Amino acid sequence: MISKMTERVQNKVGRWKYGAVADSAVPLVLGFLAYFVAAVSTFSIPQLTHVGLDIFEVAGLTFVAGLFAIALGYESIVLLGGLCSLGFIGFVARVTKSRQLIESREKRSPKLRKILIEKSHLVYLPALLFFTSIGIGWDIYTVAPPRTARSLGAARSVLYSLNFFATPQRANVVLFSLRLTPALILITVVSGIVPAIALPYFRKFRVTGINAGPFHSSLLTAVVGSVVGVSIILSFIGIFYKIFWAGGAPTSYHYAVIVLAGLSLHYAAGTYMGRDKAESIVLQRLADGKYDQKRILVLDEALNSHAKDIQLDLVIQDRWDV
Repeated sequence: MISKMTERVQNKVGRWKYGAVADSAVPLVLGFLAYFVAAVSTFSIPQLTHVGLDIFEVAGLTFVAGLFAIALGYESIVLLGGLCSLGFIGFVARVTKSRQLIESREKRSPKLRKILIEKSHLVYLPALLFFTSIGIGWDIYTVAPPRTARSLGAARSVLYSLNFFATPQRANVVLFSLRLTPALILITVVSGIVPAIALPYFRKFRVTGINAGPFHSSLLTAVVGSVVGVSIILSFIGIFYKIFWAGGAPTSYHYAVIVLAGLSLHYAAGTYMGRDKAESIVLQRLADGKYDQKRILVLDEALNSHAKDIQLDLVIQDRWDV
């Protein structure tokens, strides 16, 4: 049964370049359109034409960055979601003193729900990446030391390179905007780390925690997560109020923010194309038993031939020996 499921998933992976790319057509086109709009809205301003960079040259260079983001999205979900996610689940189980149950969704999810989960990937993930990247960028902007500070050394240079909200010198505004592209890609990739780990488990697998950690530690974890989420929202509101609305944005922001939206779309499209591959890797690792079998319990007989031997009642009672 496991081999049949593996074969079915692998056959589907073989067709990814047709179905997945077709599904990703809208975010792919919108991403490239965003790059062109960013180039035109920034570099067609008469005050910047003296720099000597053609609008189409800038757009072309940004298109290359977008293709790189697609590849990074694909590799991220295959590496993090496929190869590393089971190890991360085991790590979380050790930290929270719990056990994680993994089941297949193949026979339990209605077809409409599967389609909604699959297609919504291309809607919520770009928005999540964009807003998270904005929050990270704004945090870097608020903590970046002044240029006169010398104590941070290499760390200061890294902060400057990632600080795409820093006001550039007028004479170098176009070149500054182009130098931002690697930083925007890096911030997008950092924003996509956690989604890349979690995405394979939305459609094919169900992961349920049992015997979770004590109330006080769980409460602190929930509060910290809420604070981080609220800080991202407040950061985005602060950006619009303090810069785009109240003070007026430097010209480079036209380029940086719009390109960041395009990179989010393309990174999400890359993860969508690689999700089948990541799911097949997880399935194969479950079938081969390459996971922490003390803390990860596979109760589905289609995934674990010894599932009947697991006595769930005893596992639940075995609270403090995890």
